[in-house]
Amino acid sequence: MMKKVFFLMAAMMIMISATCLASPYQLVEAEYTVQAGDSLESIAQAYMAKNTYGPRELREFKSGIVQLNDWLLTRDLQAGDKVRVNYWVSQAE
Repeated sequence: MMKKVFFLMAAMMIMISATCLASPYQLVEAEYTVQAGDSLESIAQAYMAKNTYGPRELREFKSGIVQLNDWLLTRDLQAGDKVRVNYWVSQAE
């Protein structure tokens, strides 16, 4: 009985993994060089517009940028800074 449960669980895990790997979306990891006059909000708006995964709130997107660039917790953006940004795009596009 335990063997059957084990194999059933293993089969379910394989199916779940295959489904997750076959996602129609791709994560894009970008790096943006901050220009004079840029703000975290303007950068988030620009990259949020590229995100085709689904609707996102601006504050959520800004928070994601800060998580990728933890130095933003201690200082503001300056021209020349490199900011990492992630967003999702449909692979069908």
